[in-house]
Amino acid sequence: MLMLSFHLEAQQLNSFWLNGISGINSNWILNQNAYGNPEMAYAPLFGFTGGVGASYFVSKKWALNGSVLLSKLGQKYSGEQAGAQAERNVKLIYIEVPFLLMRKIPLMKYPTWISAGPDIMILLKAKQEYSREDGGYSLPKPDGMAEGDITERFKPIDVALNISLNRMYNLNYFKSIMLLVAANSSIGLLDINSAEGQIPNTHGVYAASHNFYIGLKVGLMFKAARFGGPRW
Repeated sequence: MLMLSFHLEAQQLNSFWLNGISGINSNWILNQNAYGNPEMAYAPLFGFTGGVGASYFVSKKWALNGSVLLSKLGQKYSGEQAGAQAERNVKLIYIEVPFLLMRKIPLMKYPTWISAGPDIMILLKAKQEYSREDGGYSLPKPDGMAEGDITERFKPIDVALNISLNRMYNLNYFKSIMLLVAANSSIGLLDINSAEGQIPNTHGVYAASHNFYIGLKVGLMFKAARFGGPRW
């Protein structure tokens, strides 16, 4: 049995896998930008993500992964604003392209890998939804809360650090199909606001805003090829 287990594990060496994956994220924009208006409290916002990827297992300890995902990010705000209850929802649609270096965690019952690397995010569209009850005070800059397309307020490219914990489960005898379960997080390294959107707050101070999410993804991996090389 030990020899069989060793053989099946060894087949992963120098193998190339394709995967499809989807999941849900808890999305946040760190440092609120209310475009010169009073800020509101943060509220939970969830968004779906999905796409395709590829992995190459270089050795028994190291692997490389790349993906192309369509991800819905952003931030929701809710609470009192200038004496009246208001809600604001910023929706950001990105093409997300993470390039990850993977390291296997030893002594695990199922293959478990931790990965990290740069996450290139290409903005497709930004939209703002806003509503406010009657009463309260006039907003200093009401144009900042205008509804609709606000893509011009954000930079077209963001770069983030993506960290992921991945577990894989074999689904067939030949070990050519695996279930992938991943918990991952991405934190933006750049200010996502364009020059037009970099407006000081009500205290006259401007702070950079950053994308952030933490989520759970599930997908299937299919062995596409295995290249020659030594087994371990």
